Amino acid sequence: MRNKILIILLLLCNCLFSQTETFPQYPNPVKIPVYLSATFAEIRSNAFHAGVDIRTQGVEGKEVFAVADGYVSRIGVSPFGYGKVLYITHNDGFTSVYAHLSKFNKNIGEYVKAKQYEDESFTQNIILDENEFPIKRGDFLGFTGNSGGSGGPHLHYEIRYTETQEPVNPLFFGLKIKDTMKPNIKGFAIYPLENSMVNNHDEALYLDVVNENNAYSLKNPIFTANGNIAFGINVFDQADGSSNKNGPYSIELFADNTLIYRVLSYKYSYSETRYVNSLIDYSYYIKNKERFIRTEIDEFNKLSVYNEKNGIVSVNEGDTLSMKYVVKDYNNNVSTLCFTLIGGKESKLNKHKDVISRSCYNVSGDKPSEIKVGGFEVKIPKYAFYRDIAIEATQIDTIENIFSDYAYQLGNDEIPLHKKIKLRMKISDEFVDDTLLYIASVDRDGKFSFLGNKSVDNHIEAQTNVLGIYLIAKDAVKPTIKPLNFKGKGSITDNWSLRLEIEDKESGINKYDMYVNGKWVLADYDAKNNLLMYQIDDHIKKGHNTLEVIVTDMLGNKCVYSTTLQR
Repeated sequence: MRNKILIILLLLCNCLFSQTETFPQYPNPVKIPVYLSATFAEIRSNAFHAGVDIRTQGVEGKEVFAVADGYVSRIGVSPFGYGKVLYITHNDGFTSVYAHLSKFNKNIGEYVKAKQYEDESFTQNIILDENEFPIKRGDFLGFTGNSGGSGGPHLHYEIRYTETQEPVNPLFFGLKIKDTMKPNIKGFAIYPLENSMVNNHDEALYLDVVNENNAYSLKNPIFTANGNIAFGINVFDQADGSSNKNGPYSIELFADNTLIYRVLSYKYSYSETRYVNSLIDYSYYIKNKERFIRTEIDEFNKLSVYNEKNGIVSVNEGDTLSMKYVVKDYNNNVSTLCFTLIGGKESKLNKHKDVISRSCYNVSGDKPSEIKVGGFEVKIPKYAFYRDIAIEATQIDTIENIFSDYAYQLGNDEIPLHKKIKLRMKISDEFVDDTLLYIASVDRDGKFSFLGNKSVDNHIEAQTNVLGIYLIAKDAVKPTIKPLNFKGKGSITDNWSLRLEIEDKESGINKYDMYVNGKWVLADYDAKNNLLMYQIDDHIKKGHNTLEVIVTDMLGNKCVYSTTLQR
């Protein structure tokens, strides 16, 4: 009886804070058993996941169907991001999104292809009126695939409020999955803030969590603390029939049975998705590739996923605080982690002022700033950082084969940037007439990444949202083009497609075009696999044909592949 009452209370609690409105109930968008490989608001690099990912049995080509009446309001085609994607605006105030498709249905596919030929461009972003492609619930839309930035065959399924375009959890709309598994609590962190301590230390503690039959605990759950203390937790969730490690539905923290912090996967705005870098312990993630969700909320973090946001406790000498994390998935499977804070004597640590070097600049999070070091200038917009910060800017003279007098370091990649900053670097005098120069960032492995090549008054300008090392580099190397399933001057009688590998290892590919018998033809570009694919159609004639492929990188270096083919 006691267990039944507890279950009822948990269900009531979930209803109170999860669904504050009534949602329409939709059928599944696919006619195969639904297993998820990703959940709503799951944490990704620089973003939340905007929908759910439905597994498609490891293959492409599963049929996709509209979940409600409406019309196709937008069609996208891109080698990146959502790939081939449909947006359907419904009559009930919501829009459904179907991404990473391999093909659209016949009518939509022919319409898109005509537009691609009209524009001579594979990439499309087509906005439609409601009378162009009306849709009924259950209409066939296309086939699942692996297009765009997808990491494997699946359907990305998303629901948005039509008016605001805010994504909302698709599980509210009747998408059913079997899930009897509790969330997994993998790690725990405790952060003494300024002039505070935990276990006589003023640095963060990162601890493994013991899992015994899905009951979670710490080996030593009692901490001596004084001052303001914040916390972090590393969690994932799984559902029946899937090994994927997904995000939970909610994370709550209680202090003496009072809720002080809650993160809820209900809805959010696209404008706030990059705030995910403030939600997590970003520095720890960059170094260790593990994400701890923090209870401390930075001053300029505008996330709406916080349902309660008092995630810092103040501990004084003699206090005893009973703390409890409660982690839930959408099906109300619950995991908990308990620990205790004992108030110790006031800390004498960190009472001294840190020595600020001359190369350190104080940047206010809510004001624009400028930094200048030699031939390196930075313009920082307001709210580029999540809090006020002291950031170091120095010149580096140990990197060779560069085209600026020095390389420069601004902070490091462990400091998250919310908005792009503008960089301006002076070209070394002997290279001012070189047109193949660009600003590059340098990662931990020494790899250069193209940021921009705008030339202004013997300087190069660019923008970036990653701190670290910057320099002026040169790209004089052409892209490469390699045929994969045919040979130049050969026969293609048995081919249904022409496939080529196109790649640029310097600044990256900017433009790609294919011509058959002198006319532009549509070739699908799969950027993640460096694959350009033309499905043979009536542009290829019986007998002798000419093929020309032109690929240009970001600096204008051009590679041309020309051949003749027999059919």
